[in-house]
Amino acid sequence: MGLGWREHYKDPTWTTMATLTAKLSYCQLRKIRGTLNMAMVHDLKGLRRLSRQTQTDVDHQYEDAIRALNNLQSNAATLQLIRQDRESFSSQNLPTTERTKGKGSTCAFIESILREHGYRTGFFSSPHLVAVRERIRINGQPILKENFMKHFWDVYNQLAAQKENEDDMPPYFKFLTVLALKVFLREEVDVAVLEVGIGGEYDSTNVVRKPVVCGVTTLDIDHTSVLGKTIESIAWHKAGIMKPGVPTFTLNQQLISSMPVLIERAKEKKCELYEVPPLESYGWGTRPLQLGLAGNVQYKNASLALQLSQYWINAQSKGGSNKVKCVGTPHLDHAGLQVAAPFTLADEEVCGLKSVVWPGRSQVMSYDPLKFFIDGAHTFASMQACVDWFTKALPLHTPHDGGKTYRVLMFNSTGDRDPTMLLQCLASCNFDLTVFTTNLVTTSMSASSDQTNYTISPDEMHLRCVRQRNTWIKLVRKLKNWEAYQECVPQENTTRAYNPQGGQSDPPSAHEDNLNLTTSLPATDVPSIIFPCIRDALLWLSCGRNQSLRGEISVPPAIPPPPQLQEATQIQVLVTGSLHLVGGVLGLIDPGLSCATHTRTSCSKPPSLTDLVLNNYAQCSSPGTP
Repeated sequence: MGLGWREHYKDPTWTTMATLTAKLSYCQLRKIRGTLNMAMVHDLKGLRRLSRQTQTDVDHQYEDAIRALNNLQSNAATLQLIRQDRESFSSQNLPTTERTKGKGSTCAFIESILREHGYRTGFFSSPHLVAVRERIRINGQPILKENFMKHFWDVYNQLAAQKENEDDMPPYFKFLTVLALKVFLREEVDVAVLEVGIGGEYDSTNVVRKPVVCGVTTLDIDHTSVLGKTIESIAWHKAGIMKPGVPTFTLNQQLISSMPVLIERAKEKKCELYEVPPLESYGWGTRPLQLGLAGNVQYKNASLALQLSQYWINAQSKGGSNKVKCVGTPHLDHAGLQVAAPFTLADEEVCGLKSVVWPGRSQVMSYDPLKFFIDGAHTFASMQACVDWFTKALPLHTPHDGGKTYRVLMFNSTGDRDPTMLLQCLASCNFDLTVFTTNLVTTSMSASSDQTNYTISPDEMHLRCVRQRNTWIKLVRKLKNWEAYQECVPQENTTRAYNPQGGQSDPPSAHEDNLNLTTSLPATDVPSIIFPCIRDALLWLSCGRNQSLRGEISVPPAIPPPPQLQEATQIQVLVTGSLHLVGGVLGLIDPGLSCATHTRTSCSKPPSLTDLVLNNYAQCSSPGTP
């Protein structure tokens, strides 16, 4: 991730207008706007009527833009060729847009902190959950449809006019990166927070050559078809965001073999690398340590966000000259890596950490009779953190009136990930039922939908569900086998260590046969079901008890909802394995993403000058004027 300077856009008309309005008072603005309105010879009634007419067409025009954007996705066949020849294609900014562990959460903390300080923020992230506009945020809010369309077609038409053939357009993620940077320039943000895509070295966000500061979050085995199959290879790619003379902050990596790679890459890039201190070591005063995002992993992300945001703020006040304060002696095991010093937190930092909003991560939502526990974990480490959060959150949200509960896992895994590692973490959570579904919201996705995905075919999605269900059945049977084996055989007679998730040795096969838990059993011993789309799954799970979920299931399942499901007072559903799955669920239960609403809470500093100017400009503008 990176924090960048605000630059002036090269359009002389826009620059002149922005400079002019920044120097005018509210009364002067009102007088000039009044003169301009008279010159345009528009009556207010006509302007309001024009505004209403335009608004009715906004959705259709927005769909046209999304349809054009979706056509920039690489199709499934193209991506398969890329995976087969990873090295030769690695420098072409591959369009897959799934995030790795912690980048989005850390960026969300940073943006929240800086906004609490009164800065006008721009935030670029990926992937989106419900609407593509989520990827480009101004002051914490996704850009409006009208603004998205305006900027989209401006960029799209300019690029289309320069192409030499039909395939000469940037792919999906690269296009959105260009679009985001244009929006930030046009909107005159004070600071841009950029979350990189998959890699770093060849990521399209690396077009920013001189950010103010960079950060590297927890590294994990992910995107192996693009970044390599070892943590060392992945660390090399991730460290590609480092820039000469630009300090980089990172965490104490869990996979320690990645740290020497980061240190070596920092030397190669001629930049300083710092490790962040524990979150508890900062000066909190009498204020409690509270984070707006659940899970122990967020403590590390929050500390990284504090160091990055503080460095950027100091760089502004010191004219770009900034020195990182360190504490103690360098870590010997990390070849002299310095630890950045903690500092006393201002109200803005405390409020920013507490009020941050980042949907789809350790999130609980009620949708009677369904209680959703939503987390987009999709690596082994993040799934372990998800299970830890889920088991701790369950008692806090379980009804205490003696009502019946029914526990469901809704799962999907995408890309080149091994679902076995993810499902291993979940096998011991005692689910009553597991639902495997594709990431399709409905079976008839429109080409103009924000959640349309051309990178994989529906048939391949279904085949993945079948494979994941088979894996799940084997894992749960193995776990049940071991639990029953422990009950039958006294502990002192057990001479070999066994781990149901893949230990050194299995229990004796004789006991396995005696327990009648062989793989020949039908799948009814591990209740699970596959759905072709998310909507069908939610309709089936709700048993017709939610007024917002109406309609017929497009592909009726082979079995009806079990009686325990129909009679349950609360149906607890853990949604995990894929951010695309999380987005599909949120798109159905919270299509407006009201759960993402976040407003500035701190009043210790005034809003930015840009916000004041734009607010005054809006107040004295007539409805419907540009």
